[in-house]
Amino acid sequence: MSKLRISKVLVLRHLAFLWHLDFDLWISFQKMKFLADRTLGKLAKGLRMLGYDTLYYRGEDIHQLIHLAREEDRVILTRDTKLALRRPKDRIVTITEDLPSRQLKEIIQKATLSLNEEILYTRCLLCNDPIDPIPRKEAEGKVPDFIFMQQKDFYRCSKCGRIYWQGSHLGNMQKKVKELIGNFKESEIKYFI
Repeated sequence: MSKLRISKVLVLRHLAFLWHLDFDLWISFQKMKFLADRTLGKLAKGLRMLGYDTLYYRGEDIHQLIHLAREEDRVILTRDTKLALRRPKDRIVTITEDLPSRQLKEIIQKATLSLNEEILYTRCLLCNDPIDPIPRKEAEGKVPDFIFMQQKDFYRCSKCGRIYWQGSHLGNMQKKVKELIGNFKESEIKYFI
């Protein structure tokens, strides 16, 4: 007897049809790139943790922020309530929450993002580049000895060289993601894959 194999894409297309959504539009949300202004550094780090390409702009020049967002096709995240009103043609999401955990929940709701397990923890939290697996031998001498002895899988950011492993920091991040999911009521959940 052959097993029926259903692809994730097929399931998503079906769900999109059921909810009267344009599947291609939904997929574009999943590939969305962000540009967080200088007031949202912790939100930028949280989105990177979820696997989203998120730049953190530390400058004060609004025109440069907008130029960068347009040039790289990014959605601007800001706490400046007047910016979206002054720039209606740009993609700007105004964040109203004060606490970083609530800001993350707010952006998930406003931008219709999903918490896709396949992209969780795939970006460097410092510089935003993707992290890649490396041979265990390459991590030797670059991580504490006890970590090297305990862990077998290591990942490195190609830009800054920071090395990651599945230690307690990953457990802490997973706890934050579970709390984030748990904070949503059943009716608020968009698409958690």
